[in-house]
Amino acid sequence: MRKLIERLFLENNYTVRPILNDSSLLASDTAKSNYYLSIFLTEADVQDLIVGSLNEHFDAIKGLDEGYEPQMDKNLSMLICVKRSSLNNNSTLNKQIFDIEEDPYFFKKYVLTYTESQEELILRNVKDTSVMTYLHTILNSEDAFQTHKKFPYHETEYNLVSKLFIKLPILNLTIRNEELPSLKVTINNLLTPDLLQFRDDLLNLNKIEDADGETEEVPDEDTLRKRLLEYVGVKLND
Repeated sequence: MRKLIERLFLENNYTVRPILNDSSLLASDTAKSNYYLSIFLTEADVQDLIVGSLNEHFDAIKGLDEGYEPQMDKNLSMLICVKRSSLNNNSTLNKQIFDIEEDPYFFKKYVLTYTESQEELILRNVKDTSVMTYLHTILNSEDAFQTHKKFPYHETEYNLVSKLFIKLPILNLTIRNEELPSLKVTINNLLTPDLLQFRDDLLNLNKIEDADGETEEVPDEDTLRKRLLEYVGVKLND
């Protein structure tokens, strides 16, 4: 996951450097005053974690001889990548993740869970191409989305890619542009000739010709109601 996260930041114009004995990555976009500290843990690490201990990383960042910038005090976020053995629903882990992300101190915290097979699958498919381009391809895949809806805990690429876009606000969504079919054409194609004629007749009930032969709308609801009842064969009492 470290390699994938590093490539994501680099493709989004961040400067990336290892820190804290190379156990973490610091990504900086000085121009936009955006900074991310990425750390990499296992599921067992998180379950034994004292949430407050994560804030010690802030002091470590401020103590850097090189790489610390004053803007980080208010613009530093933490991405916590947690490798799991499987994506089964774990209520204990979910509670711990909630506590981490809701911790209000020092910086925002985002927890990204994944499995080794998901990471390897994406890296294998991406190879030397653009990571962002490939991630957008997966995210915009209708088939991948439908599979994820049916099997949300399967170790699919879509499962991980969708979480990346949720947990990393710097990632921009690129929606695939598809021309939607005309609603009028779609409806017309679904109607039989008889129903098409019935529709046209009903629409014409709202139109009348004036003395000059010009078409105009029925002036009031009572007239329209009378014409509709006559059309369906209901006799009106004089």
